[in-house]
Amino acid sequence: MDKNLEDEQFTGVIKFMPPLYKQRYEFVKDLVRKYKPKRVADLGCADCTLLWMLKFCSCIEVLAGLDICATVMKEKMHRLTPLPADYLDPSERSLTVTLHQGSVAHKDSCMLGFDLVTCIELIEHLQEAEVEKFPEVVFGFMAPSMVVISTPNAEFNTLLPGVTIFRHPDHKFEWDRAQFQSWAQDTAKRYDYSVEFTGVGNPPAGMEDVGFCTQIGVFVKKYPQTREPVKCEKPNEAAYKTVSTLSFI
Repeated sequence: MDKNLEDEQFTGVIKFMPPLYKQRYEFVKDLVRKYKPKRVADLGCADCTLLWMLKFCSCIEVLAGLDICATVMKEKMHRLTPLPADYLDPSERSLTVTLHQGSVAHKDSCMLGFDLVTCIELIEHLQEAEVEKFPEVVFGFMAPSMVVISTPNAEFNTLLPGVTIFRHPDHKFEWDRAQFQSWAQDTAKRYDYSVEFTGVGNPPAGMEDVGFCTQIGVFVKKYPQTREPVKCEKPNEAAYKTVSTLSFI
């Protein structure tokens, strides 16, 4: 029995245990525990849930969130606020959490110098022109040591009742595994990264051919560089607006 599914037999309704979004976030947390990045940025941070989970990781000293919608961040950013205990019994490490409003299609120097950049269920919300700019911004300009990108696996949609085209009305596209892997491998080659593929959300027994519900690419920057770096356009001045900065000292 797949522990990832609640029902013993496939009845046409899949319920992931734990919920799929938690599995995606736990995947990121496991990477953080393994590689211990000090500076982490979450692109498309939305309600700040992943940032909230990561603020408890002792290795992290800087957290940054970026989202196009400031309203959603403002509604939930109280979760990131230091608690009284953080002042009464301060940690030996310092932590700064900054939220920015802006588009991943734009460059801003505040996103330079990060060890890990996460893009969890983000890319499928981008317009075609934004998808075209996305690799240069994230891999060429930000150029972190590691990038994690998750996106729906369109092949799994046949197992999801009610899904006729896309899983969410705001999705502009959904890739099957071949499409995602082709895009990821081309991007990795262009910007001198390696990439490995995995996912979360196992299919029911006997339907393994559809793959994971969420497909994930883990990109790691090659050191030393094996080719000349791709030249990027200079960033726009102050492309992002700072929504909030919180310090734990």
